[in-house]
Parts: sequence; structure tokens; C-alpha cells
Amino acid sequence: MSYEQIAQESAPKRKQRFLLHFLCSWALLGVLLAAPVAQANASTLSREEVVAYIERSVNAFARSINSHSVDVTVDEFKIPGVCDTPVKMELSDPSRPVGRMTLTLICEQPRYWKTRVKAQSAVTVDMVVAKKPLKRGQSIQGGDLSSKAVNIAYVRYSYFTEKKKLIGKVVSRNVSAGRVLTPRLVEMPEWVKRDDVVIIEARRDNMLARMKGIALESGSEGDTIRVKNITSEKEIQATVSAPGTVSTTF
Repeated sequence: MSYEQIAQESAPKRKQRFLLHFLCSWALLGVLLAAPVAQANASTLSREEVVAYIERSVNAFARSINSHSVDVTVDEFKIPGVCDTPVKMELSDPSRPVGRMTLTLICEQPRYWKTRVKAQSAVTVDMVVAKKPLKRGQSIQGGDLSSKAVNIAYVRYSYFTEKKKLIGKVVSRNVSAGRVLTPRLVEMPEWVKRDDVVIIEARRDNMLARMKGIALESGSEGDTIRVKNITSEKEIQATVSAPGTVSTTF
């Protein structure tokens, strides 16, 4: 019907036509609202995506400790359903993903679900170990040491990767052959013992004076100990700088 025809209609007919159009519009809106809403971006998480996430986490940790030997095994698992939002993945120990671990998967929409994935990883590092049994108090020499690839999952403490950092240190307790050497098993040798006669090196700018003293405490390299100047009989604080030698400033 043209605009001129509608304009020529009587007021009651125009009102009736408007009401009919209004009711039809609301009926159409009701049909649209009643229709099921599509689940946009709904997807099922694959096993490959889960395994890739675990491998990325383990490889990133391996790189941080300079390891190039990684092995990851993931147990069988099932995904409960689709998820409209990205599935949250939480490792049991993200800072150290080695040994047995658990990855928790969490979905919020369209319905909440949570499942756990079991996995295991081996990250090996070349560590310094005792080549032969070492006795407490023994000074470590190059021939006492060897290297071995060790799964870091079984090492809970710090370790050494360079033999030279252990040469000259003293074994603090008996160590069996093949054992990983850690800072807990070694200590710095005592360069000065209590009551030893030591050389005191006193520096000031480019000047250096040497005199004898008596160590009032034992100490290793870098330790600050009390020393008595034999000549002046004054007690001073000095740093152990070499075997039998302490340094100070004046």
C-alpha cells in the first residue's frame, strides 16, 4: 500500500493498522528470543594441546638451568566436555616441573568442570660427583672429582657443574663415591687458626705496611676475624686474605 493510500485512510483504520504492525513485531521478537543461543567458540581441548603445554613448561625450566636433556611422559586422561572459555591450566609446581607432577584443567563455561592430568619429566644436568670416597677434613683435588648426568628431580639442594670451584675446598663429612657434591658437603679451608702468628697487611692508598700479629679467631678466605698486633698490642679487625695473612686499612 502506498503512502497516499495510507494517508487517505480514516483515523480508526490507521490506528488498527499500527496496532497490528506492533503486535507482529513483538511476535517476531519473541520467536528470536526463544531460539537456542549458539555456543560461540565452544571447543574441545585436545590431548596434543595439553601435552604441548607440559612440554613447554618443562623445556623452559630446563633452559633456565642450562640443561639440554629433557624427557616428558603424560598419562592417559579424558576431557569432561567442551569449554566456551580458554581452559585454565595449573601445574602443581610451575617453578620446578620435574619428576612426578599434576596438571589441573579448569573450565568455567558453559558448565564448570575440573580434571587432573598426571605426568612425569626427567631433566638431566652434568653435575660434579665424588670420583672416589672422600673423608671428612680432606682437601679436594682434581683427581677426586668426576662428572655425571643426573636427573635434577632427585637433587633437592644446590650442586656444582664446574670442578674448579671445588678444588682446594675441604670435605665437611664423609662422602661415598658417585655422590653429588653440594655446598652442604664442603667448606672453605681455614687459612688462619686461632693463636697462629699471622702477617698483618695494612694498606692506605698506595702504601703497604706489614707487621706480625696473633690470630684471636680462626677464619677462612674472606672472613673477618680479631687479630692482636704484636708490636702495639692493639686488637684490630682484619680480613683473611691468604693462608697465614690478614688485611686491614689504616
